[in-house]
Amino acid sequence: MDIKITTNFSFGKLSSNLDKIINQYTEGFVKDSAEGTKQKIDKGVKPDINDITKNIRTKRKQRRTPPLKASGKLYNSIKQNKNNLEMLYYGFKHEKGFITRPNSMIPNKKVEARPFITTTAKNKEKLDKKFIQDVNKALKK
Repeated sequence: MDIKITTNFSFGKLSSNLDKIINQYTEGFVKDSAEGTKQKIDKGVKPDINDITKNIRTKRKQRRTPPLKASGKLYNSIKQNKNNLEMLYYGFKHEKGFITRPNSMIPNKKVEARPFITTTAKNKEKLDKKFIQDVNKALKK
C-alpha cells in the first residue's frame, strides 16, 4: 500500500518573496504615517507629563498638554518624504525613551517612552489585509 501526499503550498516560494512583501508593507506604512503620527499626538500619548514639566511649560508660556506638542516644533516637523518619515531628531528619543542630560533643568531623569509613530487606522487595516493576501499568494504553488 502506497501513501501519496501532495501539498498546495510552498514555503520555499514564500521565503523567496518574503523580503519583497515586507518592503511593500513598510513602504505602505510610511504612506499615511505623518498624518497618523500627528493624530496620535493630538489625542495625547502616555505617559502624561509630570507636575514639574507642567510648571516649566507654564513659565515658558507653552502648552501644558498634550505631551510632545509644547512648542509645536516637533509636531510641525513631522513630514513624509517619499518612503521616509522625517521629524526633528528628538522625536525618536521620545519614541524610545531617554535620560536627560546632566546640564538640563531636570538632570539625569529617565523619561519614559511615549510611542507615537504610527499610521492612520484606515491605512493600517488596508496594509494588514494586503500583507495577508500577499503571504497567501506567495505560499501557493
